[in-house]
Amino acid sequence: MLPENLGPSSPEPWSEHDFAPIILFLRTQIGITLEPHRMGLLQARLRSRLQSQGFASFTQFHERILKPDPTGPGMQLLIDLSTVNHTAFFREPAHFTFMAERVSTFLKEAPNVPVRIWSAGCSSGQEPYSMAMVLAETLPALSPQRVEIWASDLSLEMLNAAARAIYNARDVQGVSPARLRRYFLLGKGPREGSYRIVPEIRDLVKFRHVDLRSNPWPLPGDFHIIFCRNVSIYFADEERMALLNRLAQQLRPGGWLAMGNGEILPTIPSSLRKHSPSIYRKES
Repeated sequence: MLPENLGPSSPEPWSEHDFAPIILFLRTQIGITLEPHRMGLLQARLRSRLQSQGFASFTQFHERILKPDPTGPGMQLLIDLSTVNHTAFFREPAHFTFMAERVSTFLKEAPNVPVRIWSAGCSSGQEPYSMAMVLAETLPALSPQRVEIWASDLSLEMLNAAARAIYNARDVQGVSPARLRRYFLLGKGPREGSYRIVPEIRDLVKFRHVDLRSNPWPLPGDFHIIFCRNVSIYFADEERMALLNRLAQQLRPGGWLAMGNGEILPTIPSSLRKHSPSIYRKES
């Protein structure tokens, strides 16, 4: 049964005024503040999804789905549609080289202490799997007992895709032929043209659903390295600073935080020191 038509006092369907309650919901209920071009992309995606389900306007979706159940499936739909980032294997490769060097150093300094890494905002999994592949090439006896790789995202849709670890030809374009042979299984039959991460790499990554605004985070803490790249772009300035403070608290002394190369941070927590344009170290 299709939703009923809007009343005469309702805003024009699919207009900017009609979309205003969605913007407010994103900011107050989810904590997402999108740049104008990203907001326009969300508006187009959401309109297409709602029209396919028989909704006549954004206001109707807000009144019938979001207001009665602010934490329900409507909220998750907005999260999934608004937080889909461009991601790729080995994106910003210098970060992975730096990570491998630091992990090797940590293991030499304390060989009996597992190194703990967190990919915060892992999207569809390319980042944490890239971490695992680089470490497999660096460490002769890589295992979950030596290195723990945790990966989290706000979007359940992205987390499910990451856990499946199945990618298409476009997804693996930047992966070298040697790595494709070593770390990917080529699909056959109905899965021809797809690539799946091999089990020994998949088993190194633990996925968790994490809302970075929530407290506490369902993770162990005391991380040696955190990647939180291109996540803070969804936060307003005050929220961004709060996030950085909490990330710093999750690092062990001497630990490292990697942000996106294009992220602009007007200020950083007092416990962090800038190492390079996008890498910070927590004071020992």
